[in-house]
Parts: sequence; structure tokens; C-alpha cells
Amino acid sequence: MRHQLAFTILIVAATLSSFNGIFIRWLADMTDWQIVFWRHFLIGVTLCFGLIFYYRSNFIGALKAIGYTGLVGSTAFGLSLIFLTMALHHSSIANVMFILALVPIMTALLGWIILREKIQKITWIAIVGSIIGISLMVLGYLNSGNIKGTALSLGCAITVSFFAIILRWGRKINMIPMFAIGTLIAAVIAFPFSFNDLTLNRPQITLLFFWAGLISPLYYSLFVVASRHIPAAELMLAVPLESILSVLLAWIVLAEIPSANSLLGGTIVILSVSCMAIYRIRQKQKIPEN
Repeated sequence: MRHQLAFTILIVAATLSSFNGIFIRWLADMTDWQIVFWRHFLIGVTLCFGLIFYYRSNFIGALKAIGYTGLVGSTAFGLSLIFLTMALHHSSIANVMFILALVPIMTALLGWIILREKIQKITWIAIVGSIIGISLMVLGYLNSGNIKGTALSLGCAITVSFFAIILRWGRKINMIPMFAIGTLIAAVIAFPFSFNDLTLNRPQITLLFFWAGLISPLYYSLFVVASRHIPAAELMLAVPLESILSVLLAWIVLAEIPSANSLLGGTIVILSVSCMAIYRIRQKQKIPEN
């Protein structure tokens, strides 16, 4: 696959995933646990059907092939989905997505702690910039009393970063079975908190099937395809892109305008991560010349 096509696929995946906050707002009459259960149950089932179609009789073997390392990664991914849904349900889309832009920074820190990976100077600079940005955002949250959404967003960023470390640890693990198992883990955890009222009306069913049965499995699959043909440095650009698109969509579709603290802090975080990613891309491009 050509690099340009793979990068286009990555942009499409990031664009589709940026609608998550919009769908959660449209399902505001459901509880957070109901959304967690139904969304991830439907995604898990859809991905499993896709795996059955692809692997046929070797479907169970494909699930087993991820091993214990993959199971740990799936659990981290499942927890991140719960944190994300809860955060978007209890905070503004901009606040959540700006904090999630920290994922590449947190992944670098976890890689340094767990995998003993060396952190470049540009990454340390990005870390300092991100700390400044997050501090401005947290200050705004403390003044508004909305600290719950901040904590949930940070929980999502940490678990996603841990999932990324697991992927580095087990480089040959197929991500699609991990996504399928992770979403079903999220649904299982949510079930005890939502089984008292699992009934849905027609608009809810329509939205959930479109979002969880089509859009979400599609962008998970597109991300996996793109990740096989794009260097890690370029993959990082999907994070600030998704954050920016999510904030723009929230503003255009829902008229959600971020606070001054959130906008300033989030901009600093996104610039820090983007500059780090662009620097690494240019660094990779220079290697063949040496």
C-alpha cells in the first residue's frame, strides 16, 4: 500500500472517531452505563462477525493468538473506553479531547518507565509544554467545579497509553481481536450497572446501530490498516487531529464553546504534541540520507 493512501486512511479514521462526542450528546437521555454497555456490546459483536468472516473456522484460534499479553492490552483498552464514555458524559467535549491529546506524551513516559526507552529532548520539551497546558485547563476546571470529567479523561489517557505500550511489547499481536475483546470487556463491566433498564426507543436503536454497528468498527479497522503502513511518528498526528476535529464538531453541531482556560491550555497541548510528531517525522526522513 502506498504511503499517501495509508495516511489518507488514517485521516478518515481520525475524522470518523471525532464524532464520538456528538453521538454521546445525541444519546443524552440514556445513562452513561447504558451507553457504555450498548455501544461496546454492538462494536464487539460486529468485530467478532468480521473476524468470523475473515478467519472462518480459525476464529477461536485468532482470539487465542493474542495470548496473555494481548488480554492485558484488551483489558486496558476496555477500561479506556469506559473512561472515555464517562468523561464525555460528564464534561465538555473540548475538555476531554484536549486532555486525550496527552496520549503520545504519556506513552513516551510509560515507555521510559516500563520499557526503558530513551526519551529525546524534543519529547521532554513537549512534556513541559503539555504540563503547562494541562495546568491551565485544570485551573479552569477547579474554578468551575468540574473536576470529575478531568479525572475520567486522565484515566482514559493513562489506559490508552498503557494499551499502546502493550502493543509495543507484543509487536506481532493482531489488534482487531484485541479491539473485539476489549469492547466486550467494557460491555461486561457495564452490564451490572445498566441491566435494570436495557430498553431502548427507536431513535436510540437507530443511533446506536449507526454509531456502534457501523462507524466505530469501521474506524477501528481503518486505523489498523493504516498503522501497518505508517511509521509511529506519523501515527501520533492522528491524536491532535482527532482532538481538533472533535472540538470543531462540538462547536458547529452542538454549539459547545470551550472555556478560555480550556482553549488556551488545549492549544498548548496540541501544539506540543504536533511539534513533537512533526520533528520525529523529519528526523526519520533524514535517516536514509546518512
